[in-house]
Amino acid sequence: MGAKIYVVKLKQIIRIVLSLIVVFAVIAIAAALIKNAARPTYAPGVYTGSIILHNSPVNVEVEVSKHSIESVRLTDLSETQQVFYPLFADTAQEVADRIVAEQSCDIELDSDYAVTGGIICDAVRQALEDAEK
Repeated sequence: MGAKIYVVKLKQIIRIVLSLIVVFAVIAIAAALIKNAARPTYAPGVYTGSIILHNSPVNVEVEVSKHSIESVRLTDLSETQQVFYPLFADTAQEVADRIVAEQSCDIELDSDYAVTGGIICDAVRQALEDAEK
């Protein structure tokens, strides 16, 4: 058997390369649009959700920008509440850090603080509902 020679025209190669570039560009643009459509939109500011702890309210402040949760923090935690719930503030900070890192209240909670974490997440959801446009 003899050797076969293939002739490829430069115009065909350029046309194929340009077609691939256009296809990848369209896919990238579509992915970016879908990603932006899935992100929640908030009215920037600080919003508050509340928790009743030892018959007294504790506020959970959630600071948001247009598309992200910037910070979550407890306010109005009294000394009495800290005495009766000594690990509450530390647990709240850990849950708050995870909410900010994952940009969602749908986080997996450790079994050691599932109830406390759930209460904090509910307060954050309450604040985010107020923040949504």
